[in-house]
Amino acid sequence: MIPRKEVEDMLKIQGDYLVRKTTVARQVAYCISVKHLTDTKHIPLGYANGMWTLKDISKPSLKELLDVLVQTSKPIPPSGVILKTPFPRPDYYFLHEHITVLKKLGHGEFGEVNLGRLKQKNGEEVEVAVKMIKGSRVKKAQLSAFFEEAKLMRRFDHPNIVRFFGVAPQEEPIMIILEFASGGSLKSYCKNHSDIPAAKLLQFATDGARGMCYLAARQVIHRDLAARNCLLGKNDELKISDFGLSIADKTEMKMDKLKSVPIKWLAPETLRQGIFSSKTDVWSYGVLLWEIFAQCSTDPFPGETNQKAKEHILNDPVPMCAPPGSPPVVQEVMDICFIKIPEQRADFVKILKILSPKEEPPSKPAEPTA
Repeated sequence: MIPRKEVEDMLKIQGDYLVRKTTVARQVAYCISVKHLTDTKHIPLGYANGMWTLKDISKPSLKELLDVLVQTSKPIPPSGVILKTPFPRPDYYFLHEHITVLKKLGHGEFGEVNLGRLKQKNGEEVEVAVKMIKGSRVKKAQLSAFFEEAKLMRRFDHPNIVRFFGVAPQEEPIMIILEFASGGSLKSYCKNHSDIPAAKLLQFATDGARGMCYLAARQVIHRDLAARNCLLGKNDELKISDFGLSIADKTEMKMDKLKSVPIKWLAPETLRQGIFSSKTDVWSYGVLLWEIFAQCSTDPFPGETNQKAKEHILNDPVPMCAPPGSPPVVQEVMDICFIKIPEQRADFVKILKILSPKEEPPSKPAEPTA
């Protein structure tokens, strides 16, 4: 059930091919995807009465059918494509037999999230979180979004970002396999621990800034930074998660209409013009900072409607103050996050320098060599 775009990104060399499941009129079908000139062709396969068929060739096994096509270099009409090299399964693709689902942890945007165990390629087993999606019960656009999130997370390798292990796309339910954050959610931690020391809260804030610094250096805009999307590792280190709305390789994006958006976390330019950028993530980080030092006891702008919160964000010189008892540095950082003009607003490097003065920010990825 690999989306067409994912396959087209994989196949780069003329004649590279793979066989994949797809859906046609809500029925499961199989096709060969093959790189041909500057395009990728998707050729349907037939299966009936124990025989696999492509045009005028029928064989009892798919392997035999593919072998004939490759060995004879037989052009496949109408475009005349020729199969040359089977594309190997990527190292981040796992079979379902490698994954043991243990218990349900919750429900995400696409379906269930479960605790599981993953048998890695080196034979070692590790606890993981497994996001599951039923391919036949979702629209292709949702399936594509599921794979886009996985594709983005493959880029990340940082202790303050939830780690991506891989996907299991060859059967249902389709799975994304992620690091299991054994400390649970930030919101649950705050709910279960009263009077958390300020030093601990500052650690959470610094972890979040470090993770966002890493993302910003890679031109990733999270677009949904909030306490609800922060998890904790085994040493209570904060990890940023939920990249379903994130975009990469853009310094800015604009949405014509804002639908089902978390108003209280949005920057003025997002509310006015639908603009998202690293600087709008900085604004959201200021709100996250408030959540952390309020110990996630309530949503931002407590007791206010979304409309009232929007008025504060757009019109007030300072939309919110640090919760009572916060160290002075919290208000200092919030103030530079809530500067109305994006160009004058702090970036994550500056925020991290204030919270952890001796720390070097995460480095930018190396430029590809010619």
